Amino acid sequence: MTTAIDYVARAGLSGRAFVVLGVGAGIGSAICDALTQSGARLLCVDIDKEAAEKAAAKFGAAAFVANVTDRTSMEAVFAAADAQFGKAFAGVVSVVGVPLPGALTALDDEKLQRQLDLTLRPAVLIAQIAGPRLAARGGGSVVYVGSLAAEVSTLNIAMYGVGKAAVNKLAASAAHEFGPQGVRFNVVSPGRILASGVVPISPEVLERIERAIPLRRAGAPDDIAGAVQFLLSDLSSYITGAVLPVDGGIGRISALPESAPR
Repeated sequence: MTTAIDYVARAGLSGRAFVVLGVGAGIGSAICDALTQSGARLLCVDIDKEAAEKAAAKFGAAAFVANVTDRTSMEAVFAAADAQFGKAFAGVVSVVGVPLPGALTALDDEKLQRQLDLTLRPAVLIAQIAGPRLAARGGGSVVYVGSLAAEVSTLNIAMYGVGKAAVNKLAASAAHEFGPQGVRFNVVSPGRILASGVVPISPEVLERIERAIPLRRAGAPDDIAGAVQFLLSDLSSYITGAVLPVDGGIGRISALPESAPR
């Protein structure tokens, strides 16, 4: 007799603990909300002490202040996760990566390096430091929050897109390397998400954006949070090395004008 599978239980995260990097913006907060509602415990990490403590207080979590581009600081983060959570430590979510706008020809060496440090370096450090710790426990899940800019060109944030594209490649490589130890690496790739820490836009600009999106709306932080919760849960236990678009379909639309006869 085949045993029935409890899909509701598979969606839950009870008994597990996660490190969330970047909890100050809308997406980070929504992810913390989704994970705690699913039964998880959290270590809320941010370079901004106030943001980390605010998120920790709101979600009954622990706060940790860290520079996620610094190796020593990241080693301290995961040492704290080990000490606090022990065997319950089950994964990492990184919401790190701020675009530094500018045309390619306007980016000097310092700004180029800073952009790559903000997008790619934290992802590499997670794989190098957290990956082996999760492998030693027999498995876990790492989710990077990427960007549509990794897939298609977006004016004035070229190097941000380059960094995020490298994160997609890194996730595939880390999934390959850590797969035998049961550690999964995936990317959630948002499109235009409202209330996500970006510069506010006018209603007129928002209308034009939403008219271009197949689902006819911009995304919300909870759209990303739901995808992250899925990739951390056992519902996605056979998914690794994947890039999951959460963009309302805009990433699959051609920019060419309509040419077919009506």
